[in-house]
Amino acid sequence: MTTLEQTTRSTRHAGPDHLVLSEHPVLRRFWYATGFAAAVDGSPVKRTVLGVDLVLWRPAPGRPVSVALDRCAHRDAPLSRGWVTDCHLVCPYHGWEWDAQGRTQRIPQFPDSPHPTKSGLTMVASQERYGMVWVCLASEAEGGPITGLPEVPQFDDPAWRVVPEYEWAFDCTAMHLLENNFDPGHVAFVHRNTFGNIDKPEVTDTEVTRTPWGLSTYGEIPVEGRPGEVGTTVRRTVSQLWSPFFGHIHITYPDGLGHVMVKAITPVDDRRCLLTQTVLRTDSEADRPAAEILAFDDEVEGEDRDLLESLPADFPLAPHLNAHARADRNSLAIRRLWTDLVTGRFVPPPSV
Repeated sequence: MTTLEQTTRSTRHAGPDHLVLSEHPVLRRFWYATGFAAAVDGSPVKRTVLGVDLVLWRPAPGRPVSVALDRCAHRDAPLSRGWVTDCHLVCPYHGWEWDAQGRTQRIPQFPDSPHPTKSGLTMVASQERYGMVWVCLASEAEGGPITGLPEVPQFDDPAWRVVPEYEWAFDCTAMHLLENNFDPGHVAFVHRNTFGNIDKPEVTDTEVTRTPWGLSTYGEIPVEGRPGEVGTTVRRTVSQLWSPFFGHIHITYPDGLGHVMVKAITPVDDRRCLLTQTVLRTDSEADRPAAEILAFDDEVEGEDRDLLESLPADFPLAPHLNAHARADRNSLAIRRLWTDLVTGRFVPPPSV
């Protein structure tokens, strides 16, 4: 047994053995990306966050996206099956209409009668940023958002180009996916057909720091290539975890190329999650076409998904449930962070 294993096994774990998202209301107080804003165009869109079905609609081109619970107060019809007319969301069952703030505007059966008090929609806090629509499920009674959106300073920097990628659905927990993205040890094996090399599995020790918003890690790892290229190189990576499941992964290569992966991981429910990813780079389209970057990352995410969806469905939070080695510093720090979060010992500052 290694020293790290001895330390881990002897440390008292003051939290749940497994992390089940629906059991911790505090997780409703964070912002989650529902997907790319461009996907919300002429028709309502259904999304699910933490088991809650939502309807997203854009009242008119250029207007901000509105978000509400995907349920009509009249007869519980899913509003995501409706449509938008004259800037109003229309219910597909009886044609009731609401404005962008969820206020009832028309009941067609008796258009001149007063509207019922409870006929308005249950709205959900939302905002658009980084080309995505973000929501926070917590109502004012629940305290509202516990913090602000993650920071991506490169997004508005003209030195960086923005390459929106895809929305990938995973049949695994948000915890499994987030931990995987901060785990250097799997690269040589899971990604052996893209940029890993099973003959070079060694990694450097990572440096892990607790931050006001979550964690920051630094490490170096040899890889066999990068998007659209072949040739051994080294990834020097600063990975920031913004609580609870957002990853900002900043890679610098020896030739100076900067590559940032914006990984917005959203829990669909206790067993499924959605990854909305954007890449930012310091080169140009002429240097590396976006199509090549997209194709490469789609293959990489497919490799991760194939492995992660084969793991047990429950996410083990308590250290004694797994063996741990020196390469697992990031994972152990992440699990401690989540333990502190759901037990009330870690709360990001509201100003973040």
